[in-house]
Amino acid sequence: MIQVNCDIGERGPLHNGDRRLMELVHIANIACDGHAGDKESVEAFRALAVAHGVGVAAHLSYPDKPNFGRASMDLPEAELLASLDAQLALLPGVKMVKFHGALYNDAWRDAELAEALAGWLMRSAIGTILAPNDSELAAAARRLGIAVLREAFADRRYAWDDEAAHLRLSARNEPDAAITNVAEALAQADEIARRGRVNVSGDPANPVWKDIKADTICIHSDSPIAVELAEKLRTVLEAAQKAAAAAGVRGNIRLVRPGFCGTAGLPVYGRQDVGISPAGAMDCFALRRGNLMLGNPEGAPALEIVGPPEIELLTPGRFALTGAALEATLVRADGAKMEVDHSRVYEAEAGDRLTFGGRRYGMYTYFSFRGRAGGGPPPGEAVPFVAVGGWTDPNGRIRVLPGPEYKCLRQPAQFFITQWRTTVKMDRMGMRLSGEPGVDCNMGNMISGAVADGTVQLTPDGPIILLRHRQTTGGYPRIFNVISADMDLLAQYNPGQAIHFFQVSLDEARAIARRKEEALDKLR
Repeated sequence: MIQVNCDIGERGPLHNGDRRLMELVHIANIACDGHAGDKESVEAFRALAVAHGVGVAAHLSYPDKPNFGRASMDLPEAELLASLDAQLALLPGVKMVKFHGALYNDAWRDAELAEALAGWLMRSAIGTILAPNDSELAAAARRLGIAVLREAFADRRYAWDDEAAHLRLSARNEPDAAITNVAEALAQADEIARRGRVNVSGDPANPVWKDIKADTICIHSDSPIAVELAEKLRTVLEAAQKAAAAAGVRGNIRLVRPGFCGTAGLPVYGRQDVGISPAGAMDCFALRRGNLMLGNPEGAPALEIVGPPEIELLTPGRFALTGAALEATLVRADGAKMEVDHSRVYEAEAGDRLTFGGRRYGMYTYFSFRGRAGGGPPPGEAVPFVAVGGWTDPNGRIRVLPGPEYKCLRQPAQFFITQWRTTVKMDRMGMRLSGEPGVDCNMGNMISGAVADGTVQLTPDGPIILLRHRQTTGGYPRIFNVISADMDLLAQYNPGQAIHFFQVSLDEARAIARRKEEALDKLR
């Protein structure tokens, strides 16, 4: 279900309205002394969040209490980030952030500011950001592997920015920028949840609809309708979820034969300090591509297939197969058969079955589904990998950066000329390589250190590459690290497959990550 979030703690720790809201929302964005709030209010509302099982996000802003953070500030980057450091320090251990007011809106359209904020989020070990789906901030965060909760608003009107060709919130100084009628706010939330659209005309009687995607809907605690809206909003969203389930928006299937598969979403970062790996889908690019082709949230869970199952659709809708290519056949309820191509959108009816044959290439296949109300390309239209794969190495190599113990290698160049192959010793945690002449290092025992997706560790039996379901620390030399963009390619290697590497710089790795996100922009 779409979650309800609320900006909290802007009116002191004892405000009864805020305390009531804490009983009604899923996420509390606690003001941290930038635009409002102080140490006392932060501690009070964090304690309430724990008591009510509410998630906590740090609500950070320009350091501007006189203007309630609603005026843009031309601050040097270092000064702005230092202020954010001080604000976040009031909520130690929190891994979720939402920016406020002018900073939120500026990062919506200012790519340079968004990049700076995303970098700060990464350095601050923030795992999740609340942001508009079409914002520069969301794009920058995704490039760095930060999860984005796509946010929409129930109590604010939207407008359309013709120049930038995307949504924006109506400015506070515009007439009727805030929605103060509960029924109208609920109607806006219902349209967002059920149909993924919002009115930008400013006139409910003469709507102009624009697409919007949301995982969470915000209520402003200082709105005069906040408490009543929160009391009714969850009921509206629950009804929308039930309607979506009936239409198969999240997928409604039965595994006639289970095969070897399971549901997978995007990895969740920010919990390594407590020993939890990011896990999630092995090929996130394939997962996101399939969902975007269908008009789903790009991180929506899909069926991740290793051993082919047989799938029966229980509701009508559309589906797509991405990732590893399997031979597939759609068997209609009347017995008619249709060969299913990879990376193409298909229409199916309740009772239709999808059967699989041999594997053409790759390891992990993704079955994404959306009910008949889904968007995206029409049935029959294909979006092959080649159309969005311009970020890959033209020579098919996996690109790496030097690791923390890189200098222990006696001959680093040997790594790149060795004829490596993957071995049967591979799973979701990692893959072991074999090859001649191999590499060696002059390092003895080392204290275990943090590892990341793609860390290449040199063990006595040769290199291993850690994948997304890895452990969080390791005691072997970390000689290289696969760049984040190539982790999805790495996941599709089968045992016994030749694998070649190429070293790039950090700036090159970042540029590749940007190109990868720009490729997905074609589907957004």
